[in-house]
Amino acid sequence: MADASSGQNPVTAIDTEMQKKLERALYFYRTGDLTVWNYTILALSFLGLFLGLFLLSKNILNNRKRKMIAMYQMAGNKEEESDVKHAVLVLEKENLQEGVTLKKEPQPGDITVQWKDGQVTSLYPDVPEADV
Repeated sequence: MADASSGQNPVTAIDTEMQKKLERALYFYRTGDLTVWNYTILALSFLGLFLGLFLLSKNILNNRKRKMIAMYQMAGNKEEESDVKHAVLVLEKENLQEGVTLKKEPQPGDITVQWKDGQVTSLYPDVPEADV
């Protein structure tokens, strides 16, 4: 009978404990004036919006900067390449028929390639259709 020695009635102890739980639940699940809560959430949402826009703008600016740096590096590499001598490989076509020479004038439908060294060659060699 520990309850009797403490001087409290067991029924009143249970009532006060239930009263405390009820007060805690009422505080937790209160349905009173929520304007402070609503304004707080509104302010946090604007803060999140501005933070997101800030990060987006920083990302856009960093991507532009990275592209510009890459473009300047490519321009620097081209200047270095112009100083380096390139080997030119000339492939001679074995003529299937003697007396056949490469065309001097481009014809409609011909595909020509201009190489970095300035050479202009035909993409497909001129082969008569009967042989193809």
